[in-house]
Amino acid sequence: MDTDVIVVGAGATGLMLAAELALAGVRPVILETLGARSTQSRALNLHPRTSEILQARGLLDDLLAHQIVLGTPAHSFFGALPVPLDCHPWRTRHPYQIGVLQTRVEERLERRLAELGVTVSRGHEVTAVAQDPDGVTATVRTATGEHRLRARYLVGCDGGRSRVRKALGAAFPGTDGSQLFVAADVVLARPPERWHAELDPERQRYLRLLPGNSMAGVVPVPGGRLMFSLRALEDGVHRLSFSGPAVQRVPRTEPVAEAEIREAIRTACGLDSELKEVRWASRFSDACRQVEQYRHGRVLLAGDAAHIIVPLGGQGLNLGLQDAFNLGWKLAAEVAGWAPPGLLDTYHTERHPAAAVLLREARAQFSLLDGGPELTPLREVLIELLGLPETNRHLAGVVSGLGLRHPAPAGAHPLVGRRLPDLDLRTADGPLPVHRLLRGGRGVFLDLSGGAADEEVVGAWAHRVDIRAATTDDDLGARQVLVRPDGHVCWADDRDRLADALGEWFGAPR
Repeated sequence: MDTDVIVVGAGATGLMLAAELALAGVRPVILETLGARSTQSRALNLHPRTSEILQARGLLDDLLAHQIVLGTPAHSFFGALPVPLDCHPWRTRHPYQIGVLQTRVEERLERRLAELGVTVSRGHEVTAVAQDPDGVTATVRTATGEHRLRARYLVGCDGGRSRVRKALGAAFPGTDGSQLFVAADVVLARPPERWHAELDPERQRYLRLLPGNSMAGVVPVPGGRLMFSLRALEDGVHRLSFSGPAVQRVPRTEPVAEAEIREAIRTACGLDSELKEVRWASRFSDACRQVEQYRHGRVLLAGDAAHIIVPLGGQGLNLGLQDAFNLGWKLAAEVAGWAPPGLLDTYHTERHPAAAVLLREARAQFSLLDGGPELTPLREVLIELLGLPETNRHLAGVVSGLGLRHPAPAGAHPLVGRRLPDLDLRTADGPLPVHRLLRGGRGVFLDLSGGAADEEVVGAWAHRVDIRAATTDDDLGARQVLVRPDGHVCWADDRDRLADALGEWFGAPR
């Protein structure tokens, strides 16, 4: 073997996975086709659960220094209905979306890898993948020629057109795109707030001025409607997104011309000469697809290689980071030789249904956005339902990722399978938030009973599980919890099942 794990793709998902592996003591080889880190930020926001996992590894604070304005506050919404989704009931430090460019996330993750002694091999294109019972062989093309690299495992994090997925022959069922969009990063002659004052009253009805020099709305045009959005990013750059009848007439493979962008601005706003520069532009569709299996023997898929989703609210970036957070510690355990039977398979059984639910919700939201007056009664009913605390909490949990519950044994405590809320703890060393307990990427046995930590059973797993005693003013609903490295509770308060849970998730005792 040349290495234990090959990670194909150095986007956010691949970098996050590699960082998780390195934290657990595995040095992956990361292969990236591009010769330099991408400057394109397709996603612009972190959802609450993603913010939590980045904070758990000490990565969030640096990103907060580069926030962009998403709103005041940056609520999540369902299908743009005028009732915000409230994440406060899920007990999180980050109840709102955080505006951060995808490039900033990738930059921080690559710096974390450097801190852990791992670098990205850029200009390395994987052209073929073959596996046998003992390992995986990747054929790699570089500027100096072609070579083969052998590993125990390989993870495809190489995007929606994944070569790894195609090499596996993995089915990618779902729905084809029915509508095309254009996204472009542009430099404008004037900020949108200056435009808005000059719009005629009819256009002002349809285009809303948003906090942070942004503007969005749906404008009636001949033959349909023009969805139009301008959002301020960094250094005077705006993200322009639009879709309408004119976009649908252009083949997806055709490059976006500057004239097309100018015409969209003119049609939506009635203004000329507002565009100074186009930094990049691309077309995308509302296709939704998901592989049937995330694991194929010694090859696994994560991020867009495993699922593509309607580009609504940056869910693709957030899903990919959460995939990597779930997979990293499990794959590291497999490589280290201590993983209990079936641990690596739980990556598929946990992440496949999580993504399937979000794909369904994204399609539903897009239908509300795309549909015309015929959907008005449905929108009115949904607005009423979102006003109910139970409905609002449920959808907020789905969209944010905070409500995810992994499969749990029959009769298990209600906390089992759920993320541990980020409580404020009091310890012998002083105040401590729960997320600091997860910094090292190990399991945690948290004893909140008020006395010394109970080590009678857990002590035999102390080489893989940190044992901590604390108290809290929050009502967790349990006195003792066992937490996986990814922050999900895998046991609570059932003394008879504790040893079984430790063995199931952390292997044999010392």
